[in-house]
Amino acid sequence: MVPPRALRLFLIRHGQTALNQAGLLRGELDVPLDATGEREIASLAEALAGVRFQEIVSSPLHRALNTARAVASASGGALRVDERLRDRSYGTWAGASPDDLVARFGSIDVAPGVEPPAEVRRRTLAALADAVAGMVGDGDAGAGESTGSTVAVVTHDVILRVLLGELLPLLDLASLQLPTGCWSELEGTDAGGRWREICIGVGPFETRRPRPAPG
Repeated sequence: MVPPRALRLFLIRHGQTALNQAGLLRGELDVPLDATGEREIASLAEALAGVRFQEIVSSPLHRALNTARAVASASGGALRVDERLRDRSYGTWAGASPDDLVARFGSIDVAPGVEPPAEVRRRTLAALADAVAGMVGDGDAGAGESTGSTVAVVTHDVILRVLLGELLPLLDLASLQLPTGCWSELEGTDAGGRWREICIGVGPFETRRPRPAPG
C-alpha cells in the first residue's frame, strides 16, 4: 500500500464502555460509552482539536462513532462511516469472557461462530486502502502534485492491531498497549510505501499533543 507524500494517519481507539471495563468481549454488541469513556473522548477531542483532518473514518458502532463525532466536532474534519471498520464478530460469544473461550476451545480464533482472522484482516485493509486512496491529489497542490493529507481512523482494538501490524511490521503487537480513547500517529512517504511511527497508544489524559498542521 503506497501512501501519498506526507500523509499523516491517526489511528484512534474508541472510549471506554462497561464491557471494556469488565474485560468482556464487545464485538458487534452496540454498547454505549460509560462515564469514563465520555471523559476520555472529551479529552481526546481536545488533544486533537488543532489537527486539520481532511477525513475522519469511523466504525459504525456507537462507541466508535460517538468518539469520531467528538473528534470531528473539535477539529472540523469531515466524518464518514465505513462498515468494514466494525469490531470483530464473536457471534453468540459477544459479552463473554475471553479467558472462558480460551479455556474451552484453546483459542478465541477457533470458537464456533467467531469471525476468522483472515476475514477481519481482509475487510480492515480494504477499508484502509480506500481511506488512503481518497487522500491522493487533495489539498493545495498544483496539477499532478500531491501534498498529502491528514486522515483519522476511529475503530476498535482488534482492528487497530491489524492496521498497525500491516503499516509497522516491526512493531511488537504482543506487548502493545492501546488503552481506550488513545491515539497513534503515523507518517507516510512515497519511499517504497513505508510508514514511520510518530507515536503509538497515547492515552486520552496524557499531555502530549500532535504536531500542528503545516501551513
